Amino acid sequence: MGVLVHLGLCAEPAPGQFTCTPLGALLQTNAPQSVRHFAMLMGGEWFGPTWPRLAQSVRTGTSAFESVFGMNIYSYLPQHPAALAVFQQTMSDFSSNEGLAVRDAYDFTGCHMVVDVGGGRGGLLAILLQAFPSLQGILLDLPVVVEGAQAVFEAEPLRGRCQLMSGDFLAAVPPGGDLYILKRVLVDRTDDEARTLFTNIRRAMAPQGRVLVADPDSRSPFGKLYDMMLLMVFGSRLRTDAEVQALFAQTGFTLTRAIETRSMTTLRLLEGVPA
Repeated sequence: MGVLVHLGLCAEPAPGQFTCTPLGALLQTNAPQSVRHFAMLMGGEWFGPTWPRLAQSVRTGTSAFESVFGMNIYSYLPQHPAALAVFQQTMSDFSSNEGLAVRDAYDFTGCHMVVDVGGGRGGLLAILLQAFPSLQGILLDLPVVVEGAQAVFEAEPLRGRCQLMSGDFLAAVPPGGDLYILKRVLVDRTDDEARTLFTNIRRAMAPQGRVLVADPDSRSPFGKLYDMMLLMVFGSRLRTDAEVQALFAQTGFTLTRAIETRSMTTLRLLEGVPA
C-alpha cells in the first residue's frame, strides 16, 4: 500500500487508512476513461515474457513476441480465450474515448456513407451514427470480430443504418463510401500492406471520397511508448506524418490536413483526398 501511495494511486489520510486517488480510480472498471483493461493487458502473462527481449527487437526490427511464442499475436489470441477477452475489451475501451474524440474533432459535413475499415466491434461507428442521424455506415472486419458487433447495431436508433461485412481489407473494401476511416489499422501493417489497403480504398471510394487515418501522435509520450510496444509485439511502428504522406502519394492520395484531438491516447487524424 505504501508503494501505491508513492505512485499516487492511493492516499493515506491517516496511518493505516487508505483511499483511492483520482489517478487510482482510472483502474476501476466503471471509471470514466478507465485504463483497467489496458493495465491488465500490459501485465498479462502472455505479454510479460516479451519485455526482456526488447533489445532484440530494437536491434533486428522484428517481433520479440513471435520469438517467444513461435507465432504472431493474432494466432496466439484465439488459442487463449482469457487473453483474447482482455485484448478485445482494451480495444473497446480505447474505441469509446477515441470515438468521442473523432466525433468532436472532424467535420462530417457532406458525408453520407462512412466505412470503418478494421473497425472491430463497432464502437467508433456507433458513436458517429448516434451523433449524426443522416449517416449510414459499413463495418468491415474479420468474421469472428464482426459477430461481436451485431448486438450494437440491432437496437434503435442504429437499426438498419449499418451493414456488417466480414472480409480481408487487403483483398477488397466495400465500394461507394464517402469516408473511409482507418483507426489503429496501419500500426501493424508493413508498407507494402499499407499501399495495398490505400489502393483498394482509392478504387472503391466515391468520386469525392476521403480517407482518414487515426493513430496516436508519434511525438507524444503516449505515442513514443506505444511505438516501442508495437515494435516489440508486432515488429511494426507508429508512422510519422511524413511517412503517411509518402504512402498517400504512392497510392493516389494527397494529404490535406492533420487534426489534433482531445483523446487521452493523443489520437491524431490525417486526411487524404484523391490526387
